[in-house]
Amino acid sequence: MISNALIVSVGISLVCTLILPFLLLVVLLITRKLNPLPLLAGFLSFFISQILLRIPLLQVLGTQSWFAAFAAHTVVYVIVVGGLSAGLFEETARLVGAKLLKKHRTYKDMISFGLGHGLCEVILLIGLGQLNNLLFCLMVRDPQLAASLGVGNDLLQAVTQQLAAASPLMVYLGLLERVSAVMYHVFATCLVFLAVKRRRPVLYLAAILAHTAFNAGVSLLLMGLSYVVNTTVASVLTELALLAAGLACTAFTLSQRSRFDAPETFAQMSKNES
Repeated sequence: MISNALIVSVGISLVCTLILPFLLLVVLLITRKLNPLPLLAGFLSFFISQILLRIPLLQVLGTQSWFAAFAAHTVVYVIVVGGLSAGLFEETARLVGAKLLKKHRTYKDMISFGLGHGLCEVILLIGLGQLNNLLFCLMVRDPQLAASLGVGNDLLQAVTQQLAAASPLMVYLGLLERVSAVMYHVFATCLVFLAVKRRRPVLYLAAILAHTAFNAGVSLLLMGLSYVVNTTVASVLTELALLAAGLACTAFTLSQRSRFDAPETFAQMSKNES
């Protein structure tokens, strides 16, 4: 049976990952804290790189026996697939976006792009998923609702087992992880925009490495801590470490405002036009 506490936590997560992001973006756009074109470009950079390219590619690879054998090497798989592949796809999408936005590379534009990218991930991967989870929670409580929606008993039972194994704490920790992830996405956008604006491609490579470390580090840290403490404590410690990393990313991003506001030299402008 699914507890009321779990249903409440899923509902709160749904509000925070689907409704609030939309409201936040609307308010920031109305008050002109964000620029719409870079924001849209940020949304598209995530949607194209992940939803249209990387995730379908991984789904196809998942059907191959050699890829399944490779996945058995957990640590290497986490680093290469969970970290490096995400970094290559997402940071390259950011790079393309930054290059196309020739007249939109201010600090405000960078923040708009980063929030667009990060909140697109929150809405599509978490918000819609929690909407689905909440519907299943309600269908478990009301079988007539499941029947009216055409959901079979086998599927309902399978999902019920998955939801029953979840805990409200893990749902809330997932919310905390999204906050950290959005802070990272703005940080990575800052690196890539500076790579284009200041003609320093090494910053693009740094963004890929940071993305690899951020994604793979979470999984590896959780795995390592699980050998020392129980899973719940390991999850809490991992999310706190991730939050600390996200705050460090935000501190770096805030410190770079002057580098965006500083005028470009004639040589830099000439190179950027080429």
